[in-house]
Amino acid sequence: MAVLAAAPVRAQSSGGAQRVLDGLAACRAITEAGERLACYDKASAALEQAVKQNDVRIVDRADVRRARRSVFGLNLPDLGLLGGGADRGETDQRETFSEINTTVRSARPGANGRGEITLADEGNPVWQTTDAMPFPPKAGAKVRIRKGTMGAFFLNVDGRSYRALRLR
Repeated sequence: MAVLAAAPVRAQSSGGAQRVLDGLAACRAITEAGERLACYDKASAALEQAVKQNDVRIVDRADVRRARRSVFGLNLPDLGLLGGGADRGETDQRETFSEINTTVRSARPGANGRGEITLADEGNPVWQTTDAMPFPPKAGAKVRIRKGTMGAFFLNVDGRSYRALRLR
């Protein structure tokens, strides 16, 4: 399970999310049971309030993995919101996707003989081949998209490989 701060909180130098976590950590150092319990009550109330105000979001690894998969192929800046701690000097232990295997929801011919393929994944991502694709695949066909070098992607479907880019 991970605790993520919303972008506005992350931008603050002494943000609320870190303050909430520091409050919980400080309670462990208290030796007297009654004081420690009171501290945890106060800290848990602050955490609950931060979650209700969407300053802090608690997600599990499956949610992070699903989010990473949904942005595969998009050219996005690394904001550090999907795991890792490189900005805090920690080693980055993010699971990276070098390929995805899924099925075609729909496909149609695009401009200049290119194919436009909508995948059956969550969010219905749309990919376009940069090579000519004379016969777009049928719905339900298995497709593999893998990351190449220098930001290129390769889409394999029906035994053929095409260079591709993600549109949306």
